[in-house]
Amino acid sequence: MRFALLGGIRIEASLKLRAACPGCGAEVVAKCGKHITWHWAHLSRTHCDPWWEQETEWHRAWKNRFPQDWQEIPNRDRDSRELHIADVKTPSGLVIEFQRSTIHPDEIQAREAFYQTMIWVVDGCKNDADRFNFSNMRGRPNQDSIAQFQWFGQSTLFKRWHTTKPIFIDFGSEHGFWRILRFDLKTKRGLAGYVDIDGFVQLASSGTTDFSAVGGPASV
Repeated sequence: MRFALLGGIRIEASLKLRAACPGCGAEVVAKCGKHITWHWAHLSRTHCDPWWEQETEWHRAWKNRFPQDWQEIPNRDRDSRELHIADVKTPSGLVIEFQRSTIHPDEIQAREAFYQTMIWVVDGCKNDADRFNFSNMRGRPNQDSIAQFQWFGQSTLFKRWHTTKPIFIDFGSEHGFWRILRFDLKTKRGLAGYVDIDGFVQLASSGTTDFSAVGGPASV
């Protein structure tokens, strides 16, 4: 958790501080080691959001493309009182989840049902082989920056990330940022559209919640 509340003000973790979780209000303590990303942790050691994952510099770098006021926004269901903290939520209601760790398909579906208006940004560089394999297995993009690819590797990257919500995979500066438009689970053939990151951030910040045309026609 990057932000906590101290005297009602959102602050970042700093040495020897304690504050309150903006989601549940429980006490949190600053974790500021030399070899970790500085963050807040619940004193009870149990995070109030079961979807929480340990944040990395990759998460921070993506979040920092957006205003701090849009980062780590608590969302609570009015009826069930279920609580989850969105990585980024724009004023228009668009939730952007930055995902690095592997999660079960049931959780993917649960998050999409909870947030409804959302998109995923997935770290394609967690496994070094994935980014190189994707680069080698995709054909040359056509004039619309649409590329076909076939996945021969052992990795289940595209099998996992094949949902009803827009999915963008970050393969790093060398291999690019792509939207997965289609992936056939049987043939392992897919279609991806190249996306300019700055344009992506600008669009997400513009107030739109419609990403249907980003990276190419999803119906191709």
